[in-house]
Amino acid sequence: MDEPVRRPRPRPLKIVGIVAAVLAALVLAVVVGLNIYVRAAFAPFYAEAEPVFDIPGVNAGFVCQDLDHLAADGSWLFSGYMADGSPSPLYKRAADGTVARLTVANPDGTAYTGHGSAITSTDRYAYLACDGGYLVLDGEELAAAGDGQEVDAIARVDLDFSPAFMNIEGDTLFTGNFYYPGDYETPASHRITTPDGTENPAVIYAYDLDPNAPFGVAPGPACVYSIPGMIQGVCLTDSGRIVLSQSYGIATSHLLAYDQARLTQDGTFLADGAEVPLYCLDSRSLAADVEAPPMAEGIESFEGRVYVSDESASNKYIFGKLYGAGVVYALDMNG
Repeated sequence: MDEPVRRPRPRPLKIVGIVAAVLAALVLAVVVGLNIYVRAAFAPFYAEAEPVFDIPGVNAGFVCQDLDHLAADGSWLFSGYMADGSPSPLYKRAADGTVARLTVANPDGTAYTGHGSAITSTDRYAYLACDGGYLVLDGEELAAAGDGQEVDAIARVDLDFSPAFMNIEGDTLFTGNFYYPGDYETPASHRITTPDGTENPAVIYAYDLDPNAPFGVAPGPACVYSIPGMIQGVCLTDSGRIVLSQSYGIATSHLLAYDQARLTQDGTFLADGAEVPLYCLDSRSLAADVEAPPMAEGIESFEGRVYVSDESASNKYIFGKLYGAGVVYALDMNG
């Protein structure tokens, strides 16, 4: 009787190699499938949006919340926070692509550890959101700061609420709050039923820039806008549209464009102790609603386009890395 043929047993290293190859193939399939899904689901966004440059710090624990074009030197500023709770940096991307990581000191000398929900600037100052208001930074010092340097806030300005977003457009500082039921509530006076029946639960205060006022901003708002919930950013297009970025969690983001020419005054609003005109952003003035990938955050209007930042590619959330969300996109929303 013939003896059975003995087959060689697979070597452990070979088994490990096979398993690794299978896992790599699965990961690749997931990445490819996710990219196909995201590009198809948000086709209108990707048809218009162009990737411009990388968001700095996304692989170093930084969770980006806002961006701003610093006119003083043509650089881009990025505010946000660190996932591990360490001091919140400002990243500065120079016009040549060089990136500097800066830290900020509060007026009392302590390290800034805020959420970094907003950064915006004029030729003279930069304004960084903090709990209950914003910090004022010297624009020239910020433009000159190099990698690793600390920038000292020269003042703190208190507001009626903690700003979730801010942006300077022309001669106006826009600052607003964020609403999400249960987690992020707003004062009852901020929750307004608009003329078309929409329940708007948040507001934007619009302050005039005033070179004679402390730190260049009038002490009280010139008007107030009633806005939807979950707003993360605001900017104005060259054609006069008010654009809001709306997002929360992994839900679809929206870039909402409202036509200022269609706005009418809807009463008054008590802000900073004074009655000022109230304008409600609702279906009456909504001109466009562009669906975008999850976690769209701060937006900035620059050279005719809206620049959009995103936090999903940070190490805190990770999933955005799989479909290229770690870059700033720019699109034309002038209509």
